[in-house]
Amino acid sequence: MKDNLRFDPMDQSAEGLIWGALSGLMTGIAADADVAGLVNLSDSPILVQRIRMRWFTTTAFASAQSMAFRVNKAYGFTAVHTGGTPVAVQAHYNYQKGQSVTRAGTAISTGDRIPLTEISGVIASTAALTTATYTAEDTDEPEVVAIGAASTLPTLFENYVPPGPPLVLTKNTGLIFNIANAMGASGVGKLFIGVDGVRKG
Repeated sequence: MKDNLRFDPMDQSAEGLIWGALSGLMTGIAADADVAGLVNLSDSPILVQRIRMRWFTTTAFASAQSMAFRVNKAYGFTAVHTGGTPVAVQAHYNYQKGQSVTRAGTAISTGDRIPLTEISGVIASTAALTTATYTAEDTDEPEVVAIGAASTLPTLFENYVPPGPPLVLTKNTGLIFNIANAMGASGVGKLFIGVDGVRKG
């Protein structure tokens, strides 16, 4: 990669990766709360090629509402989410036999999973996530907003492919997933997030 704008698909040191995370039974979460975070903690830049989001309701809301989520690129992470009982989810290589690579002079053999010390990924168990420390873009400048139609049993299906120059996560840069509107009374559901990308080996 150079200047976050070019990527050579023939580069044999490139590693395809997938982060697929399924929440617990989310309920009663306030508007603008963090519900998932994916942070690059390594020196290898990540090129995000697609973001997939799904929501399905397991217990109906008392009145019809939509489910909306916002994705912001965030910088300067000095602490990842630990509050709110997050579920840690490791990214994995899309070549499932695994990788054996040398990074920063150290040989790493990890099977098909990428260590959480290289890519931190968490998603909500039931409540909002807290305690991360980062510098976010303005909340009115998200990368993505995904919205499902209003219903007492709302669903959401979103596939986002960054247009033009790629969306790149350098070291200590990540994606924050917020719930954009408060969850109404009694409603319960699960959120799936998939991030597909490539990083330099």
